[in-house]
Amino acid sequence: MNTTLPLHSTVDSGSCTYARLNTDFFFCFTITQRTPHLNVPQYSQYQFFLYETIIEQKEKGKTFEQIAEWFNKKGYLSVREKKFKGNHVHSIMKKKRLKDEKLEKEYPEVRSDFYLDIFDKTLVNMFEGF
Repeated sequence: MNTTLPLHSTVDSGSCTYARLNTDFFFCFTITQRTPHLNVPQYSQYQFFLYETIIEQKEKGKTFEQIAEWFNKKGYLSVREKKFKGNHVHSIMKKKRLKDEKLEKEYPEVRSDFYLDIFDKTLVNMFEGF
């Protein structure tokens, strides 16, 4: 998201009163903020169940192949309705870990495109009385 915010300065040296009254100064810049939270698909309850079950089975010391075999014996299918294999189990864990790492990553705010806009209101002020 890029946002340009015009800010007004109150710093004044006290001279050139005519120029000050007839001129607006705007200090402008762009602030860029990046966040991964806006573009993340949500896990279904079933996907989350599979992931949690895999974690529980891994804590019991089972291999990916053994976990796949356990899912198949219990009648569970992959999200794409296939029988489980060890690489499916590994992929579920890996993708969840990568997604979590992406969500935890912090991005610094970036400020750029600094410039000063000066608007001379001499002509505008001349016609305000009409």
